[in-house]
Amino acid sequence: MQPMFQVNQIQVTDEDIAKVEQHFGFHFNGDQKRVIHFWDSTDIQACPGSGKTTTLAAKLIILAEKLPKFFHQGICIITHTNTAVDEIKYKLGSYEDFYNNYPHHFGTIQSFVDKFLAIPAYKKHFKQTPNIIDYHSWLKYLEKQPDYQKLVKNNYIINNNIDISKLVFNSTDFKISKKLNDTSVFVGEDSDTYKKVYALKKRMLEQGQVTYDEAYSIAFSYLRKNPQIVSVFAKRFPLVFIDEMQDMETHQYKLIENLFGNTTTIIQKIGDINQSIFSSHSLQEKSDWRPKTSLKLAKTTRLSDHLAAIVKPICLSPQEMQGWQNDNPIPPALIVFDDNTKEKVKEKFVELIIQHDLLKFWRKDKPFKAVGQRRSEVQNKHLNINSYWDEFSKETSIKDKEEFENLFSYLEKCQILTFEKNVKEIRKTLLNGICKALKLAEIKNPLTDYYFTPFSFTQYLLSERDAENKQLNLNLSKWILNFQNTDTLRTNIVNYIRTLLPIFKKTENEMLSTFLTNKTLSTLTQQKSTQIYEHKGIQVYFDTIHGVKGETHTATLYLETFKGSFDIGSKILHFIVSNQMKKEGLRAKPSYETYQKKLPLAYVAMSRATHFLCLAVHKNRFREDIQNYFTDSNNGWSVEFLQEY
Repeated sequence: MQPMFQVNQIQVTDEDIAKVEQHFGFHFNGDQKRVIHFWDSTDIQACPGSGKTTTLAAKLIILAEKLPKFFHQGICIITHTNTAVDEIKYKLGSYEDFYNNYPHHFGTIQSFVDKFLAIPAYKKHFKQTPNIIDYHSWLKYLEKQPDYQKLVKNNYIINNNIDISKLVFNSTDFKISKKLNDTSVFVGEDSDTYKKVYALKKRMLEQGQVTYDEAYSIAFSYLRKNPQIVSVFAKRFPLVFIDEMQDMETHQYKLIENLFGNTTTIIQKIGDINQSIFSSHSLQEKSDWRPKTSLKLAKTTRLSDHLAAIVKPICLSPQEMQGWQNDNPIPPALIVFDDNTKEKVKEKFVELIIQHDLLKFWRKDKPFKAVGQRRSEVQNKHLNINSYWDEFSKETSIKDKEEFENLFSYLEKCQILTFEKNVKEIRKTLLNGICKALKLAEIKNPLTDYYFTPFSFTQYLLSERDAENKQLNLNLSKWILNFQNTDTLRTNIVNYIRTLLPIFKKTENEMLSTFLTNKTLSTLTQQKSTQIYEHKGIQVYFDTIHGVKGETHTATLYLETFKGSFDIGSKILHFIVSNQMKKEGLRAKPSYETYQKKLPLAYVAMSRATHFLCLAVHKNRFREDIQNYFTDSNNGWSVEFLQEY
């Protein structure tokens, strides 16, 4: 009989630490070592730039070495995004293969739910594999349904301003509600309207069309009907790591708690509660995660000490943050503009970059960036990113063209995206290129008879071809994180695409051959991105705050914008100048909800820079009390008033 192995009894030695330090090429600090040594359930609060990904990777490397050969249970590693998965895998190096194989799981929360709950539950009930797709793809199927057009004209639907496409099978009891986590139906179940909507959604469900969100509803339903599954998960996964915990939405948080919260499984949740910002597509406003333990990563290698001291209080949950010692600190700057000078803010930012000789600190992965909460919208003239630079357009840049005539152009797009450190879009672009190749080879999804999309392709491999799924993920990690559009990379991708053909019983035709070998650059890939502003030889990347989350900049310009209220002038500057008691009230009292929405965005925007932080505010909101604080040099700021030329 094999001896029992308890994960929480792992002993990490100085030699183990030395080995991973050699692997990464630097020494871990005290906080990081405490996390590496700790093997019980815990929450780990990690400040910006604290090396949480490297620390997690170090734990995983040590764990791979410590697990005995007779240990047949799995280690579960869950993140919120594919980008985070790729970053951890890159840091693992050769140890990635260990966690890619059974019985381990290494992927996003969505892939975990699909693989272990939604797909098995659907197969058990409907005897087929579902097509789990994003909302926009699902909407295309919905609009083809004959009864959909009739329902949108339904009097109750019109009078109550209900969007049928947003109605979901809820996670509570699988009835139809307006929101995923609702506990009540959108209209009485006995009403004619409910019955018609139910018939429509039930038919689409039976046809295999499932949205990302409704995959969770299927998962919760499966767990309610089969509560014994919880013990199966606990036995399979005695140790679970969850990265980006602050980004988990309510249904994701609940699922994690339902599966592992009251079991013997050791679960370590890692994140930064103060960086909890959700996309515009999410209905979530605040994270449900509340770190309960004192384990923390409080030393940042990103922010210098003077910037850390300024940024640290600008958050909902005050935490420790120790920056690196900067013997020549540059005071953060406040640029004050008016209606006639707002377009000169970016020029002033460049002048300050030159004045402070910041080019000597610049690196490709630490650019100069200007960020704001929102960009221009149709017929909306409120202050936005485009108010400062009207050429900025995330929507029409090279990133948003998804289909090209040859593989070389897809790879050239990826090369452009590397300058923006946009791992998510690089991954999507590579998958789009692979799907275009499959389409040219006339290969369709055997489950739906539609051509593959990036998501349906990865879903198909996940549910039907485990070995090929692991190989794809391994390849993507290697290609993405050291991306260079070279002949070697192109040859590797071409060879990979050719290995897919026999799986679907196809051979390389002339169109596919041309796609793989033609090196004529697509016209649109040659256009300069309208996210890059250049002045006096300095390039400044423009982006949204959501778009730069996780990035490191040499210098950051945080632009005032309006969404419900002016963020910097009306909220953030007032918060900065408030005393400690007032700050506590702004963080907690329901009457200050607007502050509580703006603070996480400000925290993310202001915690990107290593050397220089700059804010821009309109002079109408630079009130006298605020002006007195920022013009007092004892408070650590400099103020630049823009004048018309």
